[in-house]
Amino acid sequence: MKVTLQKSPAHFKRIGKTTSIAWTACEPFVENTRAILIHRVRHVSTLRISEKYEPHIAVHAWCGTGMTGRTKFTFLAAPPDGSLVCARCEEAAVRAGLPTSDQLAGKHVHLGRLVAVRECCGGDQ
Repeated sequence: MKVTLQKSPAHFKRIGKTTSIAWTACEPFVENTRAILIHRVRHVSTLRISEKYEPHIAVHAWCGTGMTGRTKFTFLAAPPDGSLVCARCEEAAVRAGLPTSDQLAGKHVHLGRLVAVRECCGGDQ
């Protein structure tokens, strides 16, 4: 199931000689192979810096996270079992009037956050 994406903010449309093509729809979730959380997609653009470079995509999530690359993304209709959807994405998307992750996936979806933990000084907080 694809969802309609928001339009990219104006400053993402033209940056120097970079051309940008905004996506209008995609799967509602994105998995980054270099990250832990699954994010809810807010807007996506295909970027081309110049003719000598391959195009890449910029993905922006509802929590404010931005990611760029060519091959490290997987767009998903539903998060894999046992994975965590970003709780900040969920909160912002639902506040904007979008369906919950459970409704989009048709099953219960786990929500989560990442927390920084100090490892030095005996672990005292």
